[in-house]
Amino acid sequence: GGGVAGCAAARRLAELAPSPPSSSSSVAPRIALYEMGRGPGGRASTRKTRSAPHIHINHGAPYADVRSSTGRSILSSLRPTCLVAPYVGVRGSLDLSTGAFSRDYDVDDCCCNEKEGTSASVDYVTGANGEMSQIASSLIANTPSIEPKYKTMVRHLTRSTSNGEWELRDKSKQIIGVADWLIVAGSSVAHPRWSNIFGGDPPLVEAERDHPDSKLRESLDAIAMQEVSPRMAVFFSCSGSVARQWLSLGFNVANVDDQSSSILSKIMIHGGRKGDNDDDEEWCSIVVHSTEEFAIRNSGVYGASSTAARVGGAATDASMENSLVEEMMAALGEVPGIPSTSSNNNSGDCSSSNIFNYGPALHRWGNAFPKGEPLREDIAFVPSSRIAFCGDYVASPERVRFGSFESALLSGTFAGEKISKYYNES
Repeated sequence: GGGVAGCAAARRLAELAPSPPSSSSSVAPRIALYEMGRGPGGRASTRKTRSAPHIHINHGAPYADVRSSTGRSILSSLRPTCLVAPYVGVRGSLDLSTGAFSRDYDVDDCCCNEKEGTSASVDYVTGANGEMSQIASSLIANTPSIEPKYKTMVRHLTRSTSNGEWELRDKSKQIIGVADWLIVAGSSVAHPRWSNIFGGDPPLVEAERDHPDSKLRESLDAIAMQEVSPRMAVFFSCSGSVARQWLSLGFNVANVDDQSSSILSKIMIHGGRKGDNDDDEEWCSIVVHSTEEFAIRNSGVYGASSTAARVGGAATDASMENSLVEEMMAALGEVPGIPSTSSNNNSGDCSSSNIFNYGPALHRWGNAFPKGEPLREDIAFVPSSRIAFCGDYVASPERVRFGSFESALLSGTFAGEKISKYYNES
């Protein structure tokens, strides 16, 4: 996976990899990064469109909150080429019945360090130009030993009978890569939900059945027990006077109280100008996340432009997709003070609305937002099968929020360190 965890693991492996001897026959260690999406980032990715290159939409995470000294150190180490910037947007909560916004101060601007009993500051960051995907890009930039393979899906995993290498295979079971180690930077290839989306057994479960490993089995059993809180995301972009209406609302990220809506859970607004001049036209993107209840009720719809549908071949119902977009847009339009979200042509088809430059489009975050207990550290590293697990679903020695950007960043970094240490000690 090419999310934050996968990119952090690849970077740390590249940093710690021993330099090859001067012999001409030596080959430097190579790290292949397999990612289904068009680029890196995962839930911290940015949706863009060629038709309007100035538009960028953070449809998963609008920013990252970093609490630990290790997390800050990792981001600082990316400088001076680091494409990371402070997040200056206004965060808070929105009362859907009145449209009243309450800005967050104390809750988000500090946190309690449970271990030391002291208050610790939180750094809020995003990517350069407000693009979250720039952070993941920075982690693997200018590193020749890392080879990203985007728009590539691993459908099967097998072990070589001759040397035990991992063999990564596509839908036709053709080998697309081999590896000494696997870093599983996302739980989908190990979780039963894979079967519901793509059919067949999860690739790692299938591989363990063919090559039994009691410790890996323990890891897989623990992952199978993990749950997620799925979300549907609807996003669109507008410009000119319509954009100014959205940008004048006075907030950038508004969480919705659980009891306020059965459909909406979060509204995110981001914008700027199309160029560098003050007289350039304004634009903004709007992202709306559904409640968990709404996403569960409408399972099986992924969005025609989603990676699951485009690359993975997950079946999605186009008619139901339009219906869900309309339902979420209608719920958004009912909030007092929110600009009109209805189509000017009254066709009833949200996608044909001429008040938007892009969208509305639908995306399902089905494997994001983990909840419950994280995968324990002692079973997240399985040298007997040459596997390391990392991601926001994995525990970290640092006290960071489970399921967060930072937990993915740290677990990926630690996975790289554990593999390097294993080789050094061997």
